[in-house]
Amino acid sequence: MKLHHLRLIGIGPFAGTVEIDLAALGASGMFLLEGPTGSGKSTILDAIVYALYGQVAGDTSPARIRSHFAPPQQASVVDLVFETGSGIYRVRRSPEYQRPKLRGSGTTKEQAKAVLWRISSPQALPEVIADVAGGGGGVDVVATRIDEVAREIERAIGLTREQFTQTVLLPQNEFARFLRADTKDRQQVLQRLFGTEIYAAVEKELEEQRRQAKRDVDAARQTLATALARFTEAAAVEDEPAAQLADHADALRLDTLAEGADGILTAATAQEAEAVTAAQTARAAEKTAREAADAARAARTRIQRRRDLDELAARLEREAPAAVAATAALQADETARPVVDLLRRRDRAATQATRAAEALTDAMTAARAAHPHLVGLLEQPEAAAQLATAAEEATAAAGALAELAELETALPAREQKLTARREALATAQQALADLTDQLAARPAQRTDLLAQQEQAREQAGQLPSAQHALQEAQQTQQNLSALAAQETATATARDTAAATLETARELAETEADLRRRRFAGIAAELAGGLEPQQPCPVCGGTEHPSPAEPGPDAVSPEQVEAAEQQRRRAETAQAAAQQDLALAEQKTADLRERTASITAEDAAAAVTAAQQQVTAATTARQRTAELEQQLTAHDEETARLSATRERDALAVEREDTAITATQDALTADRARITEARGEDATITARRTAHTATARTATVLREALREREDAMERAAELEQETAAALATSGLVTAEAARAAALADTERTRLRQQTQARAVDEQRLADGLAEDGIADTDASDTAAEQAEHAVHAAAAALEQASARAREAGAVSARRTARAERTRAARTLLTEATAQVRRVSEEAGVIVRVADLATGRSADGDRVQLSTYVLMWRLDAVIDAANERLALFSGSELELMRDTGARGARRTGLDLLILDRRTDCTRVPETLSGGETFFVSLALALGLADIVMGEAGGVQMETLFIDEGFGSLDPETLETVVREIGRLAQSGRTIGVVSHVGDMKSQIAEQIHVRRGEDDRSTVTITA
Repeated sequence: MKLHHLRLIGIGPFAGTVEIDLAALGASGMFLLEGPTGSGKSTILDAIVYALYGQVAGDTSPARIRSHFAPPQQASVVDLVFETGSGIYRVRRSPEYQRPKLRGSGTTKEQAKAVLWRISSPQALPEVIADVAGGGGGVDVVATRIDEVAREIERAIGLTREQFTQTVLLPQNEFARFLRADTKDRQQVLQRLFGTEIYAAVEKELEEQRRQAKRDVDAARQTLATALARFTEAAAVEDEPAAQLADHADALRLDTLAEGADGILTAATAQEAEAVTAAQTARAAEKTAREAADAARAARTRIQRRRDLDELAARLEREAPAAVAATAALQADETARPVVDLLRRRDRAATQATRAAEALTDAMTAARAAHPHLVGLLEQPEAAAQLATAAEEATAAAGALAELAELETALPAREQKLTARREALATAQQALADLTDQLAARPAQRTDLLAQQEQAREQAGQLPSAQHALQEAQQTQQNLSALAAQETATATARDTAAATLETARELAETEADLRRRRFAGIAAELAGGLEPQQPCPVCGGTEHPSPAEPGPDAVSPEQVEAAEQQRRRAETAQAAAQQDLALAEQKTADLRERTASITAEDAAAAVTAAQQQVTAATTARQRTAELEQQLTAHDEETARLSATRERDALAVEREDTAITATQDALTADRARITEARGEDATITARRTAHTATARTATVLREALREREDAMERAAELEQETAAALATSGLVTAEAARAAALADTERTRLRQQTQARAVDEQRLADGLAEDGIADTDASDTAAEQAEHAVHAAAAALEQASARAREAGAVSARRTARAERTRAARTLLTEATAQVRRVSEEAGVIVRVADLATGRSADGDRVQLSTYVLMWRLDAVIDAANERLALFSGSELELMRDTGARGARRTGLDLLILDRRTDCTRVPETLSGGETFFVSLALALGLADIVMGEAGGVQMETLFIDEGFGSLDPETLETVVREIGRLAQSGRTIGVVSHVGDMKSQIAEQIHVRRGEDDRSTVTITA
């Protein structure tokens, strides 16, 4: 991958547009990105990562990519042109931000955007780079959605964001993290970079399968135990045989268990067959006894039936005379009943005719005083028709006055309502005048609100700069606090280094003194090892006449070795203390550079002032929003009041016109009423008189009609009654009434007749039954039949008891045999399941133990760790090639193979120090050593990751900071090695503020921060 061109618009501290031609800068293979701390160097690297992956290099939010100095309406843009093996691309991204609303006040969120183009040919690069707005000629759109852009870029580059930041962009203070990481963190980094999560997933899956296999085996054995318990319970196996079967199951002697279970099942089946045969014999005997009992009861029943029929025949003979009399009475009643009914109807019609005549007389008497002319009409021919005409005329006259009567009744209420409307109109006219005055004062109120809003908006616009000033003041204050603590730590480290140096010197002198004393007494030491007739190791003689004796201050080799070990430990402690001192002094120098000459009081005052500015601007922003709401509410209220005034004015005008029209209508209605009532006091009185006349005429006409209809009906019924008497043969009405029966008597005689008919039929049907007519119904035969029934019942009871007992035994043994067979089937299935699950689990457990480091074979290393150990060895080999150059072959990386945890062994790093032939942990490296060891490791990691990513070639590499910790000689070596990388075809971007770097690298990007905290970029190429 190669970077061609980068454009920044409103990014970080860069308020305007920044153009960086990375292809031109990389022509010589290496360029320097330099500037003071905090000027914005790392922002340029963050912008490259954001353009490619939508995230910045570190773990912070991508929201910080937008500049605080960018105008609210302008979007921030990162525009990057890059080249991979699959083509040349241009990506343009904008982070989300809050912009002013196009209408009204306030802000709205502008969503993040991303577009990816493919550039058709290298010749189109100048035209594409010159197209600031994006989307010009020479490009083809590849993706416009953020997720699609991410997928396409990762596919084109071949690296994830994590791999990219570890291989292409080595960010500030980050690339040493891998060196110092513990085993767990280093394992996660390697997994993420090399994509070996699949091996960890395999381990997890195999571990789960192992646990599941164990659960399956336990479940299968539990199923076997349950099946065996059910079998022994079903077969009613005794305790001792049941215990033997349980022992076979626990020991998994499955064949022996099957033989024992089959024997028990065979015995249960034989007992079942024997019981079934005995039950069948008992049921046959019971059937024979039941048939004999049924026959005895049938004979007794026939005798009793014949005796009952004989009693019924005797009773019917006794009741025969009463039955004949009842039949005759019912026949006479049937003839007389229609005649009696006509007699009752004739008498009732005569009574009604008399009452109708009396009612007509009463009506005439009541109407004669008020309406004599109507009474006189009754004496005229066609009196009914004349009364009907009089009623219709009076009704019509009353109906004609109905509307005027209602109108007359409503006159007082209408007059009161009209008066109330006049009063309400006066009130509305006054309210309309008040509303007009209120509207006239509102423009001046709005002008005052606008002035307040403009003043608050100006003050709120200072919030971004105030917030930025507060952040810088707080950072300075934090740096001052850290400097004080670091100076104390540096002083402590200096004291510790001096103390360890003095201790090392004292122990070295002690060791030297012991060695001198040992050499002085070496003769006595050698003499102590002489043996008779054995050659002397010095002179070779076998005679030892006067061997030297050890002196009082003799020193043994063990004392010298112990002193040497103490001296070595002291030197190691002194070296570590010296390294800690160097680190502490470097941190102190960095903090002093950041704080310059600022005092704690100045920093606190700056924080207080900035906080006050932020508070004032924040309050002004809130006040701006509140005033905007007040303006909106004021305008809405003005509009509402204007609409209300127009509506009320129209309503007042309409009401005035309506009141005039109502008064005119009321005057006209009053004139009509006066004309229509004539001599009567009111229209209602006149209408009531007409209604009374109509009602009286109607009453007289109805009374006349009812009298005539009743007389006509009485005459008709008199004729019908005479005809019915003549036809029935009954001479007089009294004879007819005497022959008719009462309802209760008639019902009683009918029920008596019907009951006798049923009894006669019962007698005939009973005698016709089979064998009844020939049956002997004497008392002797009945007594013999009863004795036979009791004897047969006793024999049946004995046979049934024997059958029940045999059936119960058969059912129990059959049920036990069936349960035993079912339980034997379950036991067979459980046995087969145990065999199958045990075989499968054995294979799974062996494989899982091997992959998860639990196996007794091998090194007990997890599969995922083993793969990462192999990858780490390749990274270490690649890193040591450069580390040999950086350190003058004094330092070498190596993998720690010590057993510090059986399942995560082999991912720790050690440094072999050739100067002392001792191994060191990364934490003991000095600042400069940490930098170039980490750089070598990072470059080696980059080589291996790119090789693992399918041979991805990264032609551009950035190294951010760390050079300040190197001495001049090491710095020159590191720069020379970086230059060698550049000569191999890579473009190396070095990020540093170290002054010596400027004289060693010609192409440079200069980043400077102005007095207004805005940064600018200049390029030297």
